[in-house]
Amino acid sequence: MNNLRDIVLNAKIKYKDNIFVRTAIESKTYEELISEAQSWGGFLEKRKIKLGDRVAIVAPKSVNQLKAFLSIWLVGGIALPISETSTNSEFNFILDDATPKIILTVSSLVETLKSAYPKAEIILIEELDSLSEGLTISKNLEICQDDTALLIYTSGSTGNPKGVMLTSKNINANGTSLVKVKKLTDKDVLYSILPYWHSFSLAVEVAGALHSGLSLAFTENQKTFVKDIPVFKPTIILVVPRILEMVKKSIEKQMKSAGVEANAGYNKFLEIAPLIKGDTLDFQGNSEYRPVFDMLDEKIIKNIRSIFGENFREFISGGAPLDLNLQRYYGYIGLPIMQGYGLTETTPVISTDCVEDYHYGSSGNILEWATAEKKGDFTFMDEKGNLGKNLVGELLIKGDCIMKGYWKHSDESSKVIVDGWLHTGDTAYFENNKLFIKGRKTNMLVLKGGENIHPEYIENELKKSDLIDDVMIVGDGFKSIYACLTVPEEHENMDVEELKNILKSEVKRITVNMAKFQKPKSILILPKFTVEDGTYTGTLKVRRHVVHKRDHAVIQEFYKKNKEI
Repeated sequence: MNNLRDIVLNAKIKYKDNIFVRTAIESKTYEELISEAQSWGGFLEKRKIKLGDRVAIVAPKSVNQLKAFLSIWLVGGIALPISETSTNSEFNFILDDATPKIILTVSSLVETLKSAYPKAEIILIEELDSLSEGLTISKNLEICQDDTALLIYTSGSTGNPKGVMLTSKNINANGTSLVKVKKLTDKDVLYSILPYWHSFSLAVEVAGALHSGLSLAFTENQKTFVKDIPVFKPTIILVVPRILEMVKKSIEKQMKSAGVEANAGYNKFLEIAPLIKGDTLDFQGNSEYRPVFDMLDEKIIKNIRSIFGENFREFISGGAPLDLNLQRYYGYIGLPIMQGYGLTETTPVISTDCVEDYHYGSSGNILEWATAEKKGDFTFMDEKGNLGKNLVGELLIKGDCIMKGYWKHSDESSKVIVDGWLHTGDTAYFENNKLFIKGRKTNMLVLKGGENIHPEYIENELKKSDLIDDVMIVGDGFKSIYACLTVPEEHENMDVEELKNILKSEVKRITVNMAKFQKPKSILILPKFTVEDGTYTGTLKVRRHVVHKRDHAVIQEFYKKNKEI
């Protein structure tokens, strides 16, 4: 089985009667769903889709979206997933660049997409069942494992997005490595609201399912995500850190409203939990506090845990750096988060931690595809250009999950892949068989005094405050750094000067033990970051260049006021 067509058809046979997808209304087996995808594939062939043709998928996450991917792969096409929340300019750029023959979408987006790219045929994804009735795919089709099967455009958090070309071999290698390291089986139920235009969810969920026979759970919409957890009884929930932050704030809000005694018990539990649990699996806790810990766990924390059901094993977090204290918090209450790491250009997963052998703060073990056993490798390049696994520096990696290249941008591909090594752009190190990520090399701020600052650490610390919604640290080339803040809705109507003073005090409190150069000299309150205005990516990462563009005048005036420009 060298291509995705073979892998999909094999899964239909191997996991025939296993439940492939679950919704609150119905379930479908592998045989049922893949048979429907074969009919959809027959329709695409009738529409003259052939090997290498692009078919765009612009729709919210759903069972139909999954079927669309499978049907495109079954006919040798290239799936082109695009976020349904993209701006008009993003639609224009991606569609003009990728030139799909067909766009599969929902009714609410038809006019937008017609305007953005009138050259493609637009088909409603919800009508494909009736349009494809009685059809099926051709029996014979030669597809090479190195043919592009997936074209995913990077989020563009640092500039215009580029189309990453991923092959059957890439996706197959990542799927098999993930199943092995996470020990996924047909007894697992994986649940998430993460979109399939993001390679993290596509690889873990779809590739993971095709190689293990696990079940995928689909909620009706994001608003019912938490409510539906008991319905599906998942073993694994896939998340990005922002989702975990919101759930934590929701838990804290509920505890505050549960009464003085319950809230005091909750806070006492969190106070003694570090003494019992620690950061590693082999930590020997303080037995003196164990009786109180167990009593509070049974009386209070167990109720929080019960929301996730008796089958729950772990969260898998990816897509953005995970704050260490957030990971500790969930571990303390018995809902462990295992952090993963990767790039779209690596299909994407490079490493992930496991509940059987974890270390909080790490991104876990390097996956098999990047080891010598699979003819892959990894190393680190320090500032002097030295290479070695014992160094702290930019992570370089090679193996079967490295992208084919950037669509129409061979010059850009050559910049990130040198002598077979993909330069990740992330500063990292390897210790005790675990990968630790320090931050994006490209996000690093260098102050006039020569200090190098990874802003992610400071941003994550500040976001712990209930008064702060999100943070963007700025100051590259300046004497000091500054914190651009957004605030929760309940604080937006406060007197501006009063709010500024409160936030300045809050920032000072949180950063009191940081080095002097890590402490923001001042703060600037900005309008909320949103997916709609492009300041957030679809996975809620801040697009720094878009914020600078949106709030250019205000930010420049702020710099002048602080005598930086």
